[in-house]
Amino acid sequence: MEAIPAKNKEKQIEKHSLNLGLLEEKVVHLIDMIKILKDENAALKNKNKDMLSQLRALEGSLVAETKDLEELSQEKMVAKMVVDNLLHSIDALIEIKEM
Repeated sequence: MEAIPAKNKEKQIEKHSLNLGLLEEKVVHLIDMIKILKDENAALKNKNKDMLSQLRALEGSLVAETKDLEELSQEKMVAKMVVDNLLHSIDALIEIKEM
């Protein structure tokens, strides 16, 4: 085995130190990014929860409005039938009077 000159050993140690320092920087950067992404994820979950609550409220409102619309439609049909019956009754009275 050949002995590595002291100067080369220092360069290798320095090179490894730089690589470890760079690796450490990158790991710290990744950890910071993960923290940011977790915070964003939590914020999005809260927003999603709020939007889901709003959606449910709107669905409930829509159901109530649909029921009201159905009731109005039924009332309209009943009113139309009453008016038709009144018209027939009036026509019948007129016919009887004309005879």
